[in-house]
Amino acid sequence: MIRILLVDDHAVVRAGYRQLLECAPEYQVVAEAASAAAGYRRFLECAPDVVIIDLSLPGVGGIELLRRLRARQPDLRALAFSVHEEPMFVDRAMAAGALGYVSKRSAPDTLVAAVDAVARGREFLSPDLAHARANQRKPNDALHSLSQREFEIFRQVAEGRSVRDIASGLCISGKTVSNHYSQIRVKLGLRSAAEMARLAIVAGIVRV
Repeated sequence: MIRILLVDDHAVVRAGYRQLLECAPEYQVVAEAASAAAGYRRFLECAPDVVIIDLSLPGVGGIELLRRLRARQPDLRALAFSVHEEPMFVDRAMAAGALGYVSKRSAPDTLVAAVDAVARGREFLSPDLAHARANQRKPNDALHSLSQREFEIFRQVAEGRSVRDIASGLCISGKTVSNHYSQIRVKLGLRSAAEMARLAIVAGIVRV
């Protein structure tokens, strides 16, 4: 039996995942969560075999949740399931702790195959993402120079979150957030949060 935790902020989507996965007798969805914080708590409570994480969670995103879970459990078996199909997101999710990444446009049997592979400790990319990643040009923009923590703060600033909210969600001080914010602006050559938001929208990091 493969025990699964679903982390997605849409209840209807979670219900669809559950129905799809539990058609197979070897899968059991043991817990669900609608946020990164709740997902982390449920992970500690249930010790699932596989975690399926939507990257576009409110507040602290799925990539940060992956980072925290892998810090807690180095042999984490997690699958990112997201509308973001840009190779940059795939690279960051895999670096943060995901073993697999499936786009939400994938066929249902692709998700099932991904869960099976990740449960066995194997990497898995949906075919569309594997092709895009293999054929991507060498990244040359400054976004790729951001660390995982800087990328998460950049994303949240671009979404309009305050320093206080970001600090609270990431469990760091406001001063640390501000320091990262200054460094991000230098790396990206930006002057304001508004410019960050524009860049994030163009890069597909924030959707409108």
